[in-house]
Amino acid sequence: MSEAATQRSIFARNPLDMIAHAHALQVQMCDAMERIADGLPDDVDRRLCAQVASCLQFDLPLHHHDEEAGLFPILRERVLPEDSLGEILDRLASEHSSDTDFASEIAESLEHLGQGGRASNPDMLGYMLRGFFERYRRHVHWENTLVMPVARLRLKPEDLETLSARMETNRRQAS
Repeated sequence: MSEAATQRSIFARNPLDMIAHAHALQVQMCDAMERIADGLPDDVDRRLCAQVASCLQFDLPLHHHDEEAGLFPILRERVLPEDSLGEILDRLASEHSSDTDFASEIAESLEHLGQGGRASNPDMLGYMLRGFFERYRRHVHWENTLVMPVARLRLKPEDLETLSARMETNRRQAS
């Protein structure tokens, strides 16, 4: 199957399922970060460090962009006052910004480890990893518990098409 056909196949699916899948992968990334933190300073899986660094540098910002430029604006148009989602979306978007910045810092250290280097301050790196993955697990939990059920309830088929198109555009721009 050609890359274009693969892309069409991917975006033919429900974009909310794609976001939910990304959330599951992010939880796995957090689990991997915990394994790395537990292994510092001497028991470090270099390949795992490189994989997590790549996720932090590329997958995470793309996912945040999918939500902020796609899901959240569409959802804001569809939510009802009783959904009480406006402030939650504001907070999640704010967390995206700080998480992306923090992830970039961590990714540099993990890339260094992935290339065979050693952590200059293993305790600090462990602290940073734990701070990130604990916070990010909570973030994903909030999105899965509060945002995704409302999105599945309120978004219409045309909203899902718009979201799919936005996500496809995000991927084209990222590559």
